[in-house]
Amino acid sequence: VDRSFATAFIGNEEECESTIGALDSLGYDEAAKEVYGETYPEWKKRHQKKATEEQLRLYKESTSLHATHDADLLKKVDGANAQHGLPEKVLVRLQAGALLSLCHHLRIRSDEVQNMELMSISGFCRNCLAKWLVVEARKISDQIGADNVAASFFLEQQRKAINSLDSFGYEEGAQYVYGCTYQEWKKLHQKKATDEQMERYNGSKHLHAKHDKELLATHLSQNITPPSSSSQKAQICMKEPTQQKNSLLSDVCCEDVDNMVPSPAGVAQPMRASQQIPRPPKGDLSLKVGILTVSDRAAANAYESGDLSGPAVESTMTNLIDQMNTSFKDQNITVAHVEKKIVADEILDIKEVLLHWSGKSVGTNGSNDSMEGSYNLVFTTGGTGFAVRDVTPEATFSVLDRECQGLMSWASMELTSKQPLATLSRAAAGTCGATLIVNLPGNPNGAAQVVELLLPLLLHAIKDLSSNQ
Repeated sequence: VDRSFATAFIGNEEECESTIGALDSLGYDEAAKEVYGETYPEWKKRHQKKATEEQLRLYKESTSLHATHDADLLKKVDGANAQHGLPEKVLVRLQAGALLSLCHHLRIRSDEVQNMELMSISGFCRNCLAKWLVVEARKISDQIGADNVAASFFLEQQRKAINSLDSFGYEEGAQYVYGCTYQEWKKLHQKKATDEQMERYNGSKHLHAKHDKELLATHLSQNITPPSSSSQKAQICMKEPTQQKNSLLSDVCCEDVDNMVPSPAGVAQPMRASQQIPRPPKGDLSLKVGILTVSDRAAANAYESGDLSGPAVESTMTNLIDQMNTSFKDQNITVAHVEKKIVADEILDIKEVLLHWSGKSVGTNGSNDSMEGSYNLVFTTGGTGFAVRDVTPEATFSVLDRECQGLMSWASMELTSKQPLATLSRAAAGTCGATLIVNLPGNPNGAAQVVELLLPLLLHAIKDLSSNQ
């Protein structure tokens, strides 16, 4: 044992001996309790499920990727006696070491284990780890800043520490996790997702970690003195504060927008509007929703995975409504009915469904004759660009009683900061009778983004339309 290190890190000789005994007595059972929050048998009894054949197949195919562990090293040291628990700072160091081991494990499997697959299985990926490092930096900075004793005796050290922590952003966190910059890793290892991977990813959205972008931004204080150049060389986080790079971070999938948009089954990044979006309306609101996919190829069953934009819109909408109901106790929004339909890029076919769902006609293609009254909300996906066959806005305009130009103009402005091609959208919105109709892009990722951005506003319009009836 390095006694000089032990006493400097832990304290006096007696505390060192007690801590060494506790460390040597730490075995798998104790470590598992730290990880699971309970013993492994307790967790297993409450949560473990029988594996499906598909899960077993994937497990067997991935054995070359599995971590290996030294059984002898995992055993408790003979004769070890833990009279006391581990000090907090020692436990934190153990946790940090486990994180480093996880990062190393993922680094050497960069080609085989993609971020998207991690998200689909566990709900987090390498980027999430980087972001969680940033969150911890913000917490520690706040704790140091609130320490009046430290401010009284160690003002310069306190300033340097806060400066280092506040200038630690996603780019720095990613370098710790990836072992290089994210852009370098992406260039070397990231692969285009297959349809099967996208399908698994889409189905796992409820598991995905969420991150506060404002919290992830570097915090720059005018009262903090930047550290000297010598201290910058000592640690990666001891550096001059710089303006945050324009990295397109996702709250959910941790994938850049430019990577997700070309994919046939992309999933939206939750949007953070530049202006405050009003809260959803108070009280009860029951919705009947129609989702119309406009696509020649989808109508012809040309996609092996089937239509992806319609399900993306539905899942985004229902998830958001669940979150709203949880966040605001004075509202109760329910989705009483959702109907999805696919038509080709033909004005008459689109118009027929829109009129039927708006309660203005009974068509042969848009039928659900058992539904009484019109739908509150109708989304269309696809056909909003400049291709010859893109006719959804024209079909929509032909049935609208009142257009809402401001809604789509604002959506285009907000989305352009994330995806410049959003400026080219010709999407329309307005009312047909008591039905609110909104055009969305055909890309599943883009369609879900617009839904997430606009839904709180749309609910207010629907409430107004419902009160007029």
